[in-house]
Amino acid sequence: MKLPDPQPNQRLARAVACLAALIVAAAGAGCGSDAVTADAGALDGGSDGPAALALRGAPLLFAPTADGFGVSVVLSGGDPAVLALRVRAAGAADWTDALTGDVRPPDVAQWRVTGLSPGARHQYRIVARAADAGAEIVLYEGSVVTRRPPGASFSFAMVTDTHVGADPTFSNQGVPATTSAVSTAIGAAAPDFMVNLGDVLDFHQYGFNEPPPDKSIARDAYLNYRALLAGTTANAAHYEVLGGWDSEAGCDTPDEVDRSRSQRLLYVPGPDPTTYPEGGGTFENYYAFTWGDALFVMLDVFGYTPGCHLLGAYPGLVDDWTLGAEQLDWLRGVLENATAKWRFIFIHHPVGGMSPDPVEAAYGRGGGAAANVGEQAVVHQLMRDHGVQVFFYGHDHVFTDMTVDGIHYTLPGSAGAPWMFTEAQTGYTTSWPDSGWGRVDVTPDSVHVSFVNLAGATLYEFTVP
Repeated sequence: MKLPDPQPNQRLARAVACLAALIVAAAGAGCGSDAVTADAGALDGGSDGPAALALRGAPLLFAPTADGFGVSVVLSGGDPAVLALRVRAAGAADWTDALTGDVRPPDVAQWRVTGLSPGARHQYRIVARAADAGAEIVLYEGSVVTRRPPGASFSFAMVTDTHVGADPTFSNQGVPATTSAVSTAIGAAAPDFMVNLGDVLDFHQYGFNEPPPDKSIARDAYLNYRALLAGTTANAAHYEVLGGWDSEAGCDTPDEVDRSRSQRLLYVPGPDPTTYPEGGGTFENYYAFTWGDALFVMLDVFGYTPGCHLLGAYPGLVDDWTLGAEQLDWLRGVLENATAKWRFIFIHHPVGGMSPDPVEAAYGRGGGAAANVGEQAVVHQLMRDHGVQVFFYGHDHVFTDMTVDGIHYTLPGSAGAPWMFTEAQTGYTTSWPDSGWGRVDVTPDSVHVSFVNLAGATLYEFTVP
């Protein structure tokens, strides 16, 4: 089943032009590219001799901690081995010595920085070192916030359902211009970090929820996604929740899963099980961390669900979604040991479904209406028992909020998907079919959630007392 793009002719030309500009290494067509090129000259460009070094898009910050952060860069030209990183406290005069990165062939350099002050903004530079140890070239400069301590106020951003494909000329997928516009708005808001609630990628080109035919397709899609985020992820750390279109589902074969997972781990890294005390999954697919007075728990509803859910082709069952025994036990332990005042769960959709259309319900739609369906009933009871205030999710491509037993089931629209689902499909009596993002402001005294559309208007907001 393929869903039509409602306005392909109006959007495609601009979207393709923007994406093409973003995925090359030069600033392009007013689309907000932060790519930087440098004439390497005396720089070592690899076995072929000197070459132009070019960052593909902007750096991606990941897994910040109280004393450090990770940063990943991709090169579209040159050798990652000549890159280095320098760091300083924001506004300080001196940079650290150049730090050598971990080169991940063929085009990635990655660093893990430690020894920094908590809850502070730090600047970093990506530099290229000359082969003769002479002057270096600055390729990119950005900033990052280390984990806030208890009592500190902060904001974070949420996007969902970007649906970025490998081929920008294919119309039945996420609209690149929408994702780019959302990213620009988030960058201007300067949150500490951003969360993507899943369906980051899209492979409609190969069928409905079909995995990509090989790793190169997943690689291209992840690189396009990074490019569309422009400079946002160079200054706000990126966290990801897996959706069905990210092609790591339990009903896929191990080889099919590896095609996407291997590229995600390489190009969009996240926290591994040792990054935070709360631990997590081996494949960075579920994890938890604290930031200020809030606990963040990221869950994977697809990786351990063995049955396929393919709407009309193979709808599956409304109550056979599962986190799997290991992830569910881990979630229970995290919540039992939680001490943070505010507690949030993030997932692509509930571990169940409920809507007027039984096939759509089996596909995971319905948000809070599914609070007591299947394994979601177990999750919901855990949230009640351990004081979780908000259950953030994606999947249904609209803005909506529903409160069940005092717990908000909150969906922050979509940031690229052109398909906005209706009340007949979702059951939502109140929703906003706009593209946009969610902003959350957290203080020791309150949590304020805002739905922001592409025009910058606040569609709806609520405060958790």
